[in-house]
Amino acid sequence: MLLMNDGVKRVAFGYTRVSTEEQTFGASLENQRIAIQKYANQNNIEIIGWYTDAGISAKTAHRPELQKMLADIAKRKGRIDHVVVYNVSRISRDMTSFFNDIGFILAKCGVTLRSTQEVIDESPTGRFMLNIALSVHQLDNDIKSKTVKDDMALLASYGWWMSQAPLGLKLKPIVTGELTNDGKKKHHNTLEIDETNDAGKKIQFLLNRFSEGDIAPMELVNLAHKMGVNGKNGKPITLNTMLGILRQSVYAGYNTSKKLLDGKPTKIKDFDGLIDIDTYNKNQRILSGNHCPLVPSNSELYPLRKLLICEDCGTLIRSSAPRSGSGKASPRYHCTTKGHGSIPIEEMHQLFVDFLEEITPSEGVIKLFKEIVKRTAAKKLGDTTRELAKCREAISDIDKKLIEAVDAMLEGGIGIDEKNRYSEALETKRQDLRREIDKLEQNQGLNEATIDYVCNFMTKPAKLWKDADLETKQAFQKMLFPKGLRFDIKNKIFGTDDLSPLFSVIDNKKESCDGSNSEMVSREGLEPSTLCLRGRCSNQLSYRPTC
Repeated sequence: MLLMNDGVKRVAFGYTRVSTEEQTFGASLENQRIAIQKYANQNNIEIIGWYTDAGISAKTAHRPELQKMLADIAKRKGRIDHVVVYNVSRISRDMTSFFNDIGFILAKCGVTLRSTQEVIDESPTGRFMLNIALSVHQLDNDIKSKTVKDDMALLASYGWWMSQAPLGLKLKPIVTGELTNDGKKKHHNTLEIDETNDAGKKIQFLLNRFSEGDIAPMELVNLAHKMGVNGKNGKPITLNTMLGILRQSVYAGYNTSKKLLDGKPTKIKDFDGLIDIDTYNKNQRILSGNHCPLVPSNSELYPLRKLLICEDCGTLIRSSAPRSGSGKASPRYHCTTKGHGSIPIEEMHQLFVDFLEEITPSEGVIKLFKEIVKRTAAKKLGDTTRELAKCREAISDIDKKLIEAVDAMLEGGIGIDEKNRYSEALETKRQDLRREIDKLEQNQGLNEATIDYVCNFMTKPAKLWKDADLETKQAFQKMLFPKGLRFDIKNKIFGTDDLSPLFSVIDNKKESCDGSNSEMVSREGLEPSTLCLRGRCSNQLSYRPTC
């Protein structure tokens, strides 16, 4: 396309691109180069360098030759006039990516884009035409993208696997009778077991093990770690990864993706899965709570989970909800060691409430505690505020360094690869600082109302424990019993070697163990000899309610 020029010879780079090797018609690399050279000859432009990306999409600017061209433009700032392309779609099919990653550098270096098919220059009309061209190409790309997604959904509905292979499986290509534009035979993927390091067999074992219904997901994760099961990143799998594995129907040979054309479960071609459909359905029932798996530790039903320790074996008392023959759940606490017993949650919680009623600090201790906590909280809040300011200042410095890195690249001080490595390192630091800020902001949550509530909790622990939410209950329990609370399930006796000092100091008006020195609590229905609070008379606390 011939444009007006002032007779001055301009210097330019030529850029060509195709998305795949199959694009051989109309926009082939050869055709693009011929058209660009013809355009340059007609407009008194000398092409002094060619850059070509073959088989790469224009959705982003992360293309080797494009990045090399931008780096060369930065090195020769002021000496390159234009970048000439066959049409705008060759350099970008996304407006945001173009203006942020390409147009910004071109403008900084005084380089303008030229197209053999669109009238683009630095005039208002030329810039408007560039926006129109980018919009048209992005629309075309979006339509093609939707068409591809629809085609993939259709193929998935036929039983082909259209995603990456899940953990423990690998893709198995099957050649079809169709041909590509260049005459090659097309193929579609199904799945098969990954035998590398017995990856498939290990996942199969874990899925079957969970279906037995007596192991929690987190315990299954620990088992996977012992077996050497790692995620796609090569690191030990996390709880979220394990839950994803348990929920994926692909391991039973079915695709239940929401992207399927009709939304119905589809049997995957020539793949029977690692487990049968009955085992998969059983695992889903366990995960949804329609079975009797161990209940997650954050369940509102079991606030004493992770606090109670079995007196007989020293292991944490767990929680579960076994079902009777009628199907009704019976939530309870139990020891996993056979024969040590279990106790319904209602009875356990009532025993704990009765216990709390016996360990109330004096009014003087509460006042002292409240003042100490307020002062500590004020100091901590000040420290937190200062740390937040430092982190936010550090993020601001990182932003400045990122801008300086771009300027240094454009001035020729550093190469684009060096700039990218430097920017990635800074972005990693920014993410670390952002996580630290989130953590510090959470620490600002302690206020006077919270302190008052905690103090009220200490003066009326039993009542407020019953009314509190799970998080507050567990925070109080941890403060009161730092090393846990021993419990003899059979005899229903509490005991601890480490009661919080705040609750070890009991009102002196209450009678002592020997009637003189030590401090203890006694009430009707409580055997005095079984409740000895940590102090001058003993280093332990035990409590057995009496009938």
